[in-house]
Amino acid sequence: MKMKKILYVTFVALTVALVLGACGGATPAPATMPTNAAPMGLTISDAWARASAAGMGSMNMQTPATDMNMMGANSAIYMKISSGGMADKLIKAETTVANSTELHTVEMKDGMMQMHPVEGGIDVPATGTLELKPGGYHVMLIGLKQDLKAGDKIDVKLTFEKAGVKQVTADVRSIMQ
Repeated sequence: MKMKKILYVTFVALTVALVLGACGGATPAPATMPTNAAPMGLTISDAWARASAAGMGSMNMQTPATDMNMMGANSAIYMKISSGGMADKLIKAETTVANSTELHTVEMKDGMMQMHPVEGGIDVPATGTLELKPGGYHVMLIGLKQDLKAGDKIDVKLTFEKAGVKQVTADVRSIMQ
């Protein structure tokens, strides 16, 4: 009978130890870095947008505004994003200067450069820098609500999978740059 009691107590002690170990209860996360913390050091630099005329107004076209928006009242925002040591993903961009804001890329397909929306976001590597640039990844501004003139500034809200929402101000640069 004494042997059954020893086996029972040993079984219970091992079960409790295994459960606590599996749940992480035996070793709490350090106070300086909670397990659900956003990556430290995410930096966004050199944010800029191309100058553009909303509705192609400089062409003096006598067409409804909806037609003008379809004809090229678009621009793009570019920047450099460094994650600070932990991979992340840019999943959304928003601004008030356009009717629609999308994450886009440009790729070579069948011998032609084609631009299209990025589904699921753009990966930010754990090391190095993601560069949104002409001819590659960019934030597409579709249906501008106002002219974007060199020297203007655009506020952009970027949403990352881990780092959350970051506010950025992009400088508007001449089309010739």
